[in-house]
Amino acid sequence: MDGHEWLKYLKERRPEYSINRTTIIERFANKGDKKSDYVQFGPVYQIFMYAFMLGFHQSERIPLPESPSERKDFRLIEGWKPEGLINYLIMLLISHPPVMKETGIDFVEMEDMEESDVKKKFNHLIKIMEEYANAGFGIIEERFETNPYFFNDSFAFMILLKEVADGRLTANL
Repeated sequence: MDGHEWLKYLKERRPEYSINRTTIIERFANKGDKKSDYVQFGPVYQIFMYAFMLGFHQSERIPLPESPSERKDFRLIEGWKPEGLINYLIMLLISHPPVMKETGIDFVEMEDMEESDVKKKFNHLIKIMEEYANAGFGIIEERFETNPYFFNDSFAFMILLKEVADGRLTANL
């Protein structure tokens, strides 16, 4: 497999989220004409990408439940938009030293590996993405529980990400 095939394989994955996050996802993901009192994302993948960024910048991962009945998948990554942001998220993961070490991703070595071994590494990478997103959903959920009015502000999600990126999250939840 080469770089183009690796990216294609990654984009053919369907990330999962824990079904215990369904309420928060439905509250903030507008999958149609649904109205809400809160600022909303569009499809589920948009809030998933945002939750990933929260978890990643907080350096927090929460594993998904082991049982497949407690997880739900959604759209293939290749169907997410905008493509530039998807590529950026993938680059964040594959260039992050702790993730590279954990997954054993070494692009030079992987060129000579069996395809099945390379796919295992990328499946593990998607699992890490899901864990960061799960932690991010937890951050959103906790903020909503402590201050639901926070999400009436049209800049709420930008403010929350800035708090996480600046290391000020714990003081403000």
